[in-house]
Amino acid sequence: MPANITAVAHYVPEDVFPNSYFEDKIDTSDEWIRTRTGIVERRFLLNGATSDLIVPAAKKCLEQRGISPQDIDCIIVCTVTPDNMFPSTAATVQRKLGLTNAWGFDLSAACSGFLYGLMTASSLVESGR
Repeated sequence: MPANITAVAHYVPEDVFPNSYFEDKIDTSDEWIRTRTGIVERRFLLNGATSDLIVPAAKKCLEQRGISPQDIDCIIVCTVTPDNMFPSTAATVQRKLGLTNAWGFDLSAACSGFLYGLMTASSLVESGR
């Protein structure tokens, strides 16, 4: 079975921090940050953890596809900021979404984590496992 991406969603926290927020904390300015990175603002989740960023986006994907949590059989969380070292953030996401038929794991690979996770998921789907 070929692996396909059939739904995409995102979630960003409501709390917005413009570059000016950092000006009195470190030696920088809005202009310096914008010209070197293009970043205008950041969003931080003030209360919660990585799983609290994942769950709203995952719910949107389930909605887009019209599938139930019981249709999911694997969760791969690619992050270097897990909720805890144990249990895995994947297990926390599983509980929060009610994914009773799923197993999962965290994959920690910094910037390349998304690519490793995508290739791992693709390999699992295409192998039929």
